[in-house]
This record gives sequence, C-alpha cells and structure tokens, in this order.
Amino acid sequence: MQTAFLGDVILSTPFVRALKEVFPEAAIDVLTIPETAIVYRHNPRIRNQLTFDKRKWSKRIPAFLRVVRQIQAQNYDMAVSIQTSFTSSLLMHLGGVPQRLGFPRQKLLTMTIEIEKGLPVVRRTLQLIRPFAQDGFSIQTELFLDEAEEERVEALIGDRFRESWPGIAIAPGSVWATKRWPKEYYIELLKFLGAQAFNIGLVGGPEDRELCREIIDSAAVPALNLAGELSVPGSAAFIRRMDLIVCNDSAPLHLANAVQTDVIAIFGPTVKRFGFFPFRAEDKVLEVDLYCRPCSKHGGRHCPEKHFRCMREITPERVYREIISHLEENRN
Repeated sequence: MQTAFLGDVILSTPFVRALKEVFPEAAIDVLTIPETAIVYRHNPRIRNQLTFDKRKWSKRIPAFLRVVRQIQAQNYDMAVSIQTSFTSSLLMHLGGVPQRLGFPRQKLLTMTIEIEKGLPVVRRTLQLIRPFAQDGFSIQTELFLDEAEEERVEALIGDRFRESWPGIAIAPGSVWATKRWPKEYYIELLKFLGAQAFNIGLVGGPEDRELCREIIDSAAVPALNLAGELSVPGSAAFIRRMDLIVCNDSAPLHLANAVQTDVIAIFGPTVKRFGFFPFRAEDKVLEVDLYCRPCSKHGGRHCPEKHFRCMREITPERVYREIISHLEENRN
C-alpha cells in the first residue's frame, strides 16, 4: 500500500521485487491512487491493482469504503503499508487482513519494524522485509515500458536529434513552488547548452508546458518541448534515451533513476537526509549550506525567509560546469 506521490510509488518498486523474491508463489496486489497506478501497470510481479481516490474530498469516504470491501473480498494473508499513514492502517484493519506490517508510528498493526535513521527511502522501505529474509536486496527502482511508449517517443523525436550528440533532458517543474530552480536560471542554462552540440528536450506534465515553452523561447536555442506530450511512461522512455537529466527535487528524478539515466538534481528547501535523493553512483545533488535548510519536507509556495538563497545561490554557471564535467567523465 503506497498512496503518496508518483516518486514515492516508484521508490516502492524494489520492495515489491524483494517480496516476490522471498515469496515467489505469492499473489501480490498493490494499492495506489489513480494518478500513480501507471507505475505498476506493466509490472510482471503484480497480480492486481487497487486504487484509492483519496484526493477528491467529495468522494473520499465512498472510495474508502469501496476499497475496504475490495480488501475484504480478497481474503489477503498479509498487507504491508510502506508509508506511515493511519488511513492505510485503517484500510488493512477494516479489510480483515490478519497480518498487518508497517512502521512503528502506525496504529492497528500486528508487526512493526524499527528503522535505522538517515537511510534513503528505498533502503528504509526494504527494511520491512526483515521479518522474512535478511537484507541484501537491490535498491534499483524499475519501470516496465511497453513498445507503444517507445514508438511514440521515436515519432516525436524523429530526425531532430542527432545520434552522435549527447542528450540532455531538463525537467524545470515541480508541484511545490520553492522546489523549482528559477525560470531565468533555466533560461541561462539552456543558452549555455545551446552553444554546444547537445540534443535537448524539456519534459514535464501538461501543467509544465507553458513554463517549458517560455524557457525555450527566451533562450532561443533548439530544444524540444515534450511537456504534456508524453505520459509518465513516455517521459521515462524519453529520459532513458538521454545521457543525463537536470531536474529539481521532483518526480522526473525518480523516473530517471528507474530507467538508469544519470541525474543532476537541484535541491533547495529539501535535503538529502529526507531520503528522496537520486541514489545511483553517477548521480549528483547540487545544494548550498544555509542556516534555514531544510525549511520543510516538501517545500512551499514561498520562501519563509523571503530570500530564496537555497536556489538563487546555485548559479546556471555552476550547473553548466557540472554537466560538462559529468559528460567528460562519462566519455572517458
């Protein structure tokens, strides 16, 4: 059970893989919200998907009761909540699941696991397998893409990308305003990159399309605006074709990790110790050390200190140097 954001659901995939390794004959179902169900749509380890539409308050109670009935009908042997959610605990309890596993802060469980502090979220979640097996499972997240997504990406790119040129994806959006590196900084970065022989594509959801258009138009460099053109798996398929992605602390970071594309992530109000940072060896987090960081787990609409130094002190020049250094090291 994981009913949080897209990145959180992607980070749950190593646990599902480990669970299937420990119980290869088990039928495993997952519960997500409708917006993130696509993460498991083609996952061969999953039997069924349940969804809980908790974000529409007018429908939340009927949706909750429907999920309870679905859980009751399945007669599950065990349920695992990989988020510290009372709602998830209540669903498991009312659903009549005899073994209910989760974290110590949760209620109504039959098993809880003490978790070492400071672990990345993937490793923290994998700790829940300890009642059944020792540690040592891979932390690599995963997405299973179908050929239709790959073909759509190919059609959108066409002959506009040169195969011999490095490819860079840029994801300037975020649900949280203070997690976004300033638009003018992305414009300057695109100008730097436009002077080099790079294939550049901007990605994001439909809500990011105008932002991406403004960045490309203001920079006046060749770049594809794919925001809103691709589904989540489609964005992952595009990112997989790239050598590198530059992004904020947001979902594209986790998409890139899942398809094993290197990440340069720009962290402002959030910090690595929250556990949601890119975890692969070649990934890098750019941040500055300030008295006010972190200001919150998710960021907010406005900087509480009204200076936004956590983002403004990460300059376009610095990010550009990191990109060039990364590509040169990778080439070597």
